[in-house]
Amino acid sequence: MENAETPIAPKTSRLLFLFSFAMFLQLSTALAVVGSLGAIGATWHITPAASALLVTAFGLTVAVSAPVFQMVIGHWVRRSQILIGLSLMALGAAAFALAPNYATLVVARIVMGLGGGLISPVLLALGSTLVKPHQQGAALATISMGISVATVVGVPAASWIAVHSGPRILFWGLAALLALTAAWIAFSVGDRSRGERVSVAQALHLLGTPSTLTGLLVIFFITSGIFATYTLITPVLRDVYGLSARGTSLALLVFGLSGLTGNLFVRRASSIWSAEALLRSAMIALIAVFAGLLSLPPAVWVVMAAMIAWPFFSDMAWPSQQRRMVELQPAFRGLALALSSSFLTAGMAFGSAVGGAAYTWRGYPAALVVSIALMALGLAALTVSIRARAAVKNAAATPAAGASSPSAPLLATVHRHPRGT
Repeated sequence: MENAETPIAPKTSRLLFLFSFAMFLQLSTALAVVGSLGAIGATWHITPAASALLVTAFGLTVAVSAPVFQMVIGHWVRRSQILIGLSLMALGAAAFALAPNYATLVVARIVMGLGGGLISPVLLALGSTLVKPHQQGAALATISMGISVATVVGVPAASWIAVHSGPRILFWGLAALLALTAAWIAFSVGDRSRGERVSVAQALHLLGTPSTLTGLLVIFFITSGIFATYTLITPVLRDVYGLSARGTSLALLVFGLSGLTGNLFVRRASSIWSAEALLRSAMIALIAVFAGLLSLPPAVWVVMAAMIAWPFFSDMAWPSQQRRMVELQPAFRGLALALSSSFLTAGMAFGSAVGGAAYTWRGYPAALVVSIALMALGLAALTVSIRARAAVKNAAATPAAGASSPSAPLLATVHRHPRGT
């Protein structure tokens, strides 16, 4: 008899780690520009502000394309969608390496963003279908581990390669790795299950479902709350806490390793605690971390303690959010995860902008206040989402005679496509 301790089969675990590597490559490619702004500016003779817009081009493209792809080709075989996404990112990276001018760089980043809009949500959706329901939390955490590894290895490696070999070599290397990973997945993944067919009306219905909309706002506020301060972490470590370049590198390494630990923890914790409990605990802990940084003196031990606790709880939140979206909309997991990716990306952009404005206006304490406020809004959104979901369950338990469920049209569509559920 299966229980919460039933391990994932070894063959499936290998596929999940392959998906995690693909996720690692996606985020490393997305953030490679961040670590190589100076080298990009020197190679193409553009300003830092223009270089930074390359990050925005990628993020906005992912935010828009992720749900659109689910409506246009979401019913295709998920394996095929992943291969298309990796191929688009590889093509964009190669175009970046060959780019003769800034306009081509922007187009290349948009192409990469189109690939990113497919890869992340479809990887998560396919991974969650390869395991038993009680194993979904661990499976999603395994795939999401690629995000943590990218912050520890991918971004610093990209920065080093760009400085020592140039950004063209960096993006040629990323293009090659993305193409090889696509070939690896094509060879290793035999699953031919289809995603769900999604219409605009169904997408609007999902966004109009209170528990789902507020559930998406949870990841928006978590991400914006984190990035309101994280975007500024390098100048803060230098100017506020007096860390040298070597000390800053060490602090960022600790940050990344702690994130990996949090990811490993949530893989086991997901079989014991609900996604709601883990999300609530992570947000309360993050509020405490930001409050501690705000109220305690600017000592090195304070920031190093924060650099351990902060990523640990952040990496508890990501897979827990993804797991919860699958639980909220199991029949539309692809669209739910795509929308979650969109809200996450939008949260990064919003948090970075608001945090940067606050930092310019009133300094580091103002950015921390913004992080606390946004995280508190995320906690409130989670509470509303949980209550809305409970209300629906209670209503379903006592249906009125002759009444039909508001989700009936959606469920009818799903039943016509059983392979996508």
